[in-house]
Amino acid sequence: MKKKMLFALVLTLIIVSLGFALFGCGTSVLTYMNENMSEITNVYFYGECKDFYVSISSGEREEPYLIDGKHDKNVDFALLTVKLNKDTQKKVIKVNLSINGENKTYQLIRRGDVENTFMTDLEIKVCDEDEIELEYDGTKFFMKNESKDFAIDSKKAIQIACEQFSNKITECKKWKNLNSEGYLRVLDKKANNFENLFWCFTIVNINQKSYSIIISTIDGSVMAKSE
Repeated sequence: MKKKMLFALVLTLIIVSLGFALFGCGTSVLTYMNENMSEITNVYFYGECKDFYVSISSGEREEPYLIDGKHDKNVDFALLTVKLNKDTQKKVIKVNLSINGENKTYQLIRRGDVENTFMTDLEIKVCDEDEIELEYDGTKFFMKNESKDFAIDSKKAIQIACEQFSNKITECKKWKNLNSEGYLRVLDKKANNFENLFWCFTIVNINQKSYSIIISTIDGSVMAKSE
């Protein structure tokens, strides 16, 4: 009888201690990070021909879009990027885009810091099942949903980044304020001379320190990271 009572007491203490331990840990780094993601790419389409290549990165991102270590509300986005293979003096180009049969013409503005590259935000959320056809300068083709074949999706990529960067993510945390924001993008394989596509996760703290990690979309292995 005494042994049973002693066992029950020990078991109760273990449960209580575990409860305090869980309470003491509070919100996980992953939960904090998911609540402070200022850009998340979930879907990535790609296409190319001999004269140019094009990509669409879509998901949610902060509005207004400020890289300052502070997270604000997110809105849907779809960043359309066209990279010309030949030099041009154009400041703006026009492309025709058909999403599930709905056609629209977009103006893309030249990005000054990247050679012969033009961008615009479609201000929509592109989905995995969408059929996207692009036409520019007489060339037309369907874009491929590359992210549909990723073994490591955006959620898993953020989880891996949190495991690798837990101390860096929380280095400016005060009470319930993380004082950091995260960015998850797909690395452009053509611009970076990669055979495969990779996730790039970046954490920006309120003190303007930033850290990045490159994660394989195939097996989740870490290819490179800031120290």
